[in-house]
Amino acid sequence: AALRLRGGCGKEEVDQIGASLEAVSVRGDDGAGGGREEGGDPWLVELEAELRKEVDAEGKPLSKNALKHRLKAAKTERERSAKRDALQEAKALAGGSSGAASEKEEEELDPTRYFENRVAAMTAYEAERGPFPFKFNFTLPLASFRAKYDGALADGEQVKEVVERVAGRVSQKRQQGKLIFYDIRGDGTHLQVVVAEDIFASGRFHEDNHAVRRGDILGFEGIPGSSKRGELSLFATSLQILRPCLRMLPKRSLKDQETRYRQRYLDLIMNPNVRDTFLVRSQVIQEVREFLTDRSFIEVDTPILNAIAGGAAARPFVTHHNELGMDMFLRIAPELYLKQLVVGGMDRVFEIGRLFRNEGIDLTHNPEFTTCEFYMAYADYEDLMGMAEEMISGIVQRVTGGR
Repeated sequence: AALRLRGGCGKEEVDQIGASLEAVSVRGDDGAGGGREEGGDPWLVELEAELRKEVDAEGKPLSKNALKHRLKAAKTERERSAKRDALQEAKALAGGSSGAASEKEEEELDPTRYFENRVAAMTAYEAERGPFPFKFNFTLPLASFRAKYDGALADGEQVKEVVERVAGRVSQKRQQGKLIFYDIRGDGTHLQVVVAEDIFASGRFHEDNHAVRRGDILGFEGIPGSSKRGELSLFATSLQILRPCLRMLPKRSLKDQETRYRQRYLDLIMNPNVRDTFLVRSQVIQEVREFLTDRSFIEVDTPILNAIAGGAAARPFVTHHNELGMDMFLRIAPELYLKQLVVGGMDRVFEIGRLFRNEGIDLTHNPEFTTCEFYMAYADYEDLMGMAEEMISGIVQRVTGGR
């Protein structure tokens, strides 16, 4: 009945589809008879013969229970596959499902199957429309778009005499009737894009929007405005897939800590607030550099590959220099080279760079890390204590805004 209502199938076609699905449920295969008990299914007989040749971890033949479980699992998977094929045939007879329904079904697929389907779809998309562009000329970054129009428009107002171009990654896609809403992210902010069939210029409203999935990077051209509920939006007249996302994104925020650490790019996509940590780190390094240069310190770079591991008491990483034919060490400290510069007459020097120590690792200790080391002639530890207090308190105040 659902097929008849959704796709316009006639009663005879629906009955035929139902009978097909019921037959699959009963047989569990493509038409061969009822299984081992009835001595029938050649596929099961052949599979059992193959499994009897296998051995377990101790080199012994599979036990009866193990053999039974393997046969049952293979048969179950075959039944599911047959049902999926029958359901696809049913949908084809019913005239196919809507774009929104097919996208929801894709979200339930196994990630490997999703990837294969996505690659095939985007390969066909490229074959029809040409390669994905390597450049997109936007008029405003998303943050600048919000700064320019947020709060400047009344509810439901559109600036029809202005055309803007923006780009970002799709984090959400939803459809309401003949309207499609995209939530795109970039520059640490987000923007709603409204795509309506009546203003879409290309005449390919359904084709263009049906190809889009969460995670795709899109370019839009359209009219800035505000929705009836007061949400700042771009009312798009065209869209372009700049790069498709071939992998399935998590449905909600990413919580698994190991996945977040090992796939930092995915963590940034799914948890936008993680970007703030990168921004704060960049600000801190910039503030340290400005603090020292304002006091006549000179920034230098010293070698990372050292013939001796000096300047600190730590176990070094060892590497080999092929051209010189000698073992070398990744630096554990820049101290010796910086002191040589002071001896040479550079009274105030500093370096911000990476150090490598082949020692323990935990949540607060990493074998490679960034450090700042500076030296000042004609000063003692009390001068450096005052500088350190002034530097750290000033950085905290400027980076946090005094909070």
